[in-house]
Amino acid sequence: MTDEILAAPQLVQSLELDTTKSWEAQVSSASVLNIIIYIVALAHHIMERLFDQFKGDVEDRITVAYPGSVAWLWNRAMEYQDNSNANAYFAENGRYASTDEDKQIVKYAAVVEEYNTVTVKVSGANYDPLTEAQLTGFSAYMNNIKFAGVHLAISSIQSDDLTLTLRIWPDRLVMPEGNDTVIENAVKDYLNSIRYGGVFNKTKLIDALQEVTGVTDVTIESCVFYAHDNNQTVTDLSGHSYKSIAGHINLKLLTVVYE
Repeated sequence: MTDEILAAPQLVQSLELDTTKSWEAQVSSASVLNIIIYIVALAHHIMERLFDQFKGDVEDRITVAYPGSVAWLWNRAMEYQDNSNANAYFAENGRYASTDEDKQIVKYAAVVEEYNTVTVKVSGANYDPLTEAQLTGFSAYMNNIKFAGVHLAISSIQSDDLTLTLRIWPDRLVMPEGNDTVIENAVKDYLNSIRYGGVFNKTKLIDALQEVTGVTDVTIESCVFYAHDNNQTVTDLSGHSYKSIAGHINLKLLTVVYE
């Protein structure tokens, strides 16, 4: 803005400026003119941020509202009402005519598009799997509202179990005998912080454990996941991350070795 003022002859004359000098060399930062310029620049900045935020909100709404999209299917899954009349599915663009929260049994959902299949994972309260009857009703609902040609792979199974062995270097002044309960709570807190359907990350778990008072260092000695799918998949994690088959991970067994 100051460059534009110095480039305008009428403003230079009116403000008695010298074009051979820089703006800072001839106008005090505490002057009324500089304060006015700052206010105008700040107002422009705030408006641009607001417009950017508004644009993002609109794009998010479009993505969610776009019929057939992954976000749209996720919202419909969370709205499912157990034991409802099938005709209610199409009351309004795949939406229920009314909402009965007591019938909304799906508390967690993950919808991911993979190749020609859309994978849908759901759980009830406390990450419990839906009963066979509930899953049958939910599957019928999802297949009714999906677009023709879309193949859904729907599952609701018990959380993957994690058997974990940690080696902890404690600060003996703070944790003289070690404290398995504190370590266990930190692990559980991390597992529950993972977005449903998200990815377990070794580094993030280590970071979470190093936040525990009295822990100076930690390594993961063993990390084995047991899934409750049809194959009873067992994954001995030698890599860096693991994507839960069920959508959620439960700490089954923790062994802590103190150095």
